[in-house]
Amino acid sequence: MEIKYSDIENAFMFAGSGQPYECSAFISQETGETYYQSDYGDFDELPEDIDDPKHIAIPHKTELDIGKSLVLNFAYEYLGDKAEDVEIIFRSKGAYSRFKELLDRLGKIDLWYSYENNAQQKAIIEWCEDNNITVSNIPEYKSLALNSQGSLEENIKQQYLKNTDIINWQHPKIKACSREILEGSNSKLEYTLKAFEYVRDKIKHSWDFQENSVTCTASDVLELKTGYCYAKSHLLAALLRAQEIPVGFCYQRLSLNDNGAPYCLHGLNAVYLQEFGWYRIDARGNKKGVNAQFSPPRECLAFTPVDNLEKDLPEIWNDPLPIIVETLQKHKDIKQLHENLPDIQVVI
Repeated sequence: MEIKYSDIENAFMFAGSGQPYECSAFISQETGETYYQSDYGDFDELPEDIDDPKHIAIPHKTELDIGKSLVLNFAYEYLGDKAEDVEIIFRSKGAYSRFKELLDRLGKIDLWYSYENNAQQKAIIEWCEDNNITVSNIPEYKSLALNSQGSLEENIKQQYLKNTDIINWQHPKIKACSREILEGSNSKLEYTLKAFEYVRDKIKHSWDFQENSVTCTASDVLELKTGYCYAKSHLLAALLRAQEIPVGFCYQRLSLNDNGAPYCLHGLNAVYLQEFGWYRIDARGNKKGVNAQFSPPRECLAFTPVDNLEKDLPEIWNDPLPIIVETLQKHKDIKQLHENLPDIQVVI
């Protein structure tokens, strides 16, 4: 049985997105089909024989030593006398966010992402080999994410430029829209600003405007001119990738009503700007109390986590999280989606 690396990677990302056993993924050794389940909503109907050995549960990242232990290994290998600071950081809550802030200050964030990608890929492939699963289309990662000029290494860059079924930037309507935005833009930075403002201001947030279409793919968002935050981030990514601007996906966990539970994920983007490095932008759409802007290097996002169960998730994913895509594709109207918004548990 053979499975594409991107499919098995998505399953590992999902299984490792919450606390152990809160998000589960399974793979069939016979067909290569993957199934997703979460404590925060049903995503796939599991086969009746899911307990049969032919269905293998994807392990949590902590089982593969690509959690805290990987961070400490990286710290002692690359951060010198700052490694002890990392150890101190991981003795208390909110460690990953503070670790990322430290890496930003040291200029090591891209090196960490590359190191993490390598370790994750190695662990996934070894696990597949142990379970007699053949993996195809394996990307090539190198140990460094930045070259001497401060640009993303080509192999890393391509992961944030790829065309996919969801971020389908090669769709004719996406390319046509990109050409229109490009007119009058004198630089990639100016184009990024215009693309951001187009998605923020011209694409209606489905819940804000009660637009009863649930969109997911970038081309559908563009055609229907509406989408939830997640879908709008898909369109913005497509418009930026159409001009070879690396862009990924970030998430926050926020209180839905600003007063505790229920919580849900909020989707936004991180774009790689030559002048500033990775920079987060939020095109969900402004309204009273929400004023997201593009003003690098200063971040100006729609929301800021406040209580201890709200979080900025530190990762910059090259694909939308599977839980996001599953949710958008499962629910057909905004009321149903609003009652089943995706969420993950976070470590505090």
